Amino acid sequence: LDQFIDYLNVACRVPAETTELLSRMRQGALMNSAGGTSGGRLQMTLACLCKEPAFVERVTETFFRASPTSRLELFPSTTKSVEAFVSLLAREAETRERPIKLLLPSDAHYAWSKVCEAYDRHPYLRTVPLDVGDGSLGATRLRPGDTLVAIFTLANTVSGRATEPDWFAQQLGAAAAAGADVKVFVDAALSGCCVARDSLGHRAESPQAVSAILDSSIGLVQSTFKDYGLSSMLFLDDAWLECCQDLEGDRGLAAKVAGGSHALIRYAPVTSIPESPTLPFLLFAREYTRFRLESFDAFAAKLRAAIPPGVAYELRPLFPLLHVDFADEAVAADLARDLVATYSLITIDAEPTVLRLWPTPTNHDVADAIGEWFRRRRG
Repeated sequence: LDQFIDYLNVACRVPAETTELLSRMRQGALMNSAGGTSGGRLQMTLACLCKEPAFVERVTETFFRASPTSRLELFPSTTKSVEAFVSLLAREAETRERPIKLLLPSDAHYAWSKVCEAYDRHPYLRTVPLDVGDGSLGATRLRPGDTLVAIFTLANTVSGRATEPDWFAQQLGAAAAAGADVKVFVDAALSGCCVARDSLGHRAESPQAVSAILDSSIGLVQSTFKDYGLSSMLFLDDAWLECCQDLEGDRGLAAKVAGGSHALIRYAPVTSIPESPTLPFLLFAREYTRFRLESFDAFAAKLRAAIPPGVAYELRPLFPLLHVDFADEAVAADLARDLVATYSLITIDAEPTVLRLWPTPTNHDVADAIGEWFRRRRG
């Protein structure tokens, strides 16, 4: 965050009094273990910022989309966000007394299947697991009027890859042809505090196809712990949800504090919604995204300079991850083995030639270590 504050001052010309305020809020976060709630020592803003309409509208428009029916809620973790969303689907299915089927591709984070296990006996909510690439919705019974909510993973936690867009579109098309009402929810947890659609140019998948999925989604989750210790952000467009249409109770104090009266909170297993002193940094999310992308490009350039010309490899950007795909599997294995203790480099079981890196503004020394490793190997 020190580097990002300097970036705001120099590259973005943000007034010094603004960045000074952000720095003071950051110090509050550091004193409370980066915004954690342990011991009840969380330093709150004078007004609960995550309930301020102007703040919520700005952040929702930046990460998701501007709409009278779009909401932002903070949860303690991504798993809790998933729990809240699935609980809301269960409530919606009960309200309609009609099936809602949750399509879980095999690349979805394991938290989804763990959360859905609790609803195995639910009369209306059903989970449909499907293998990416091989699976087909053909065996799934869908009738006109059924609702299918499909989970699209923007970046898998292990591989960094998105759900294969063409395959995903085929499944949605098959469901729509059967008469189902198809919805998409995007799991962009790995994007952290970066704006997902602004970073698609730094990913190997088709940016147009993924952008279309983001634009059509009814919800989005991002885990801001990945960047500077915030909570998990859950965005939702509730226009299609019958259980969210009754807003009579969405007034007064109950709507302004944790445990608000909106259905997303009312029926969630967790009602304690934390606020972090670093929450105001979200107002500069687009600037932060540019900052991270510039740092990502600088790391990639440094890595290219570190790897000798005679080594066959390919750099595959999957922001926020970077894959180094070596032609020789032994190079990837030896490199990971020798540097894992210091730099936590890992290979991927399904792709043994790939070294997975997570470039951040503070770990560019990994490229130096890789260059030194090759020099020792040649010597």
